[in-house]
Amino acid sequence: MKSYIINLDRSPGRMQRMADRLNSIGADFERVPAVDGRLLSEAEISDVYRPLAGAAAMTPEEVGCFLSHRKCWERIVSGTDAYGCVFEDDMLISKQAALFLGGGTDWIPRNADIVKIETVGGRVWLDRVVSPLTGAFKLALLRSFHFGSGGYILSRAAAERLLAVTRVFSDAVDHVKFNPACGIAGSLKSYQVIPALCVQTQAFYPEGSSLIEAPALAVHSDPRFPENLENRPWLERKGLQALRRAAHKLLRHWRIEILFADQPGAFGLEQAG
Repeated sequence: MKSYIINLDRSPGRMQRMADRLNSIGADFERVPAVDGRLLSEAEISDVYRPLAGAAAMTPEEVGCFLSHRKCWERIVSGTDAYGCVFEDDMLISKQAALFLGGGTDWIPRNADIVKIETVGGRVWLDRVVSPLTGAFKLALLRSFHFGSGGYILSRAAAERLLAVTRVFSDAVDHVKFNPACGIAGSLKSYQVIPALCVQTQAFYPEGSSLIEAPALAVHSDPRFPENLENRPWLERKGLQALRRAAHKLLRHWRIEILFADQPGAFGLEQAG
């Protein structure tokens, strides 16, 4: 399984840091030159992006970010591996990632479209069935939206599907892959590695730390989904949240904060309601 590193030409230092880590864990990787959204013309953007009526527009950087991920999907489809791993270049990668990226893919479920190996530090709902992996890691189906596209494994079949439905797009890349409000995400089998194998510096280091890097490709714009609870009146929002929690509990899903594998307490799986 090859890893694909999205990297802007103006950020050689980031690529070197990623290369050093991936070389140290024995991972096969390839640099994918990122599409710089700031350099896209209005015509180039309008060719691929269709704004949602009444919603905030995607930024040019977000469009470039999406096109960069599509370049990775194209490489996965044209390759011979059943899976490919995609990284943005501002990720911290665990030393324990060698257990999964430096060898075979037998640990990936056959029905997996996506395996999310990243965390942004928030709580997510997971399926009640949890599979043990090597090194005390675990794997479970994602049952809620988990923000972020900094690190994920994608099957060749899913990459082909995603390319077909995103020749023109309206939503940021992580929403298309993981947010059920965006269509295809609801039909993809997305798993979560617990704890996560990678994390963005801005999600890991304390606020104000000199080690924090700006997002690799884009700062996300305002939420633009009609189904987003933040757009609902307070009472309606609270009611819908309660109904969603009840539905998850009825299905015996469980909620957990996904931690980064290299931080203390990362392997203490505490189930929450």
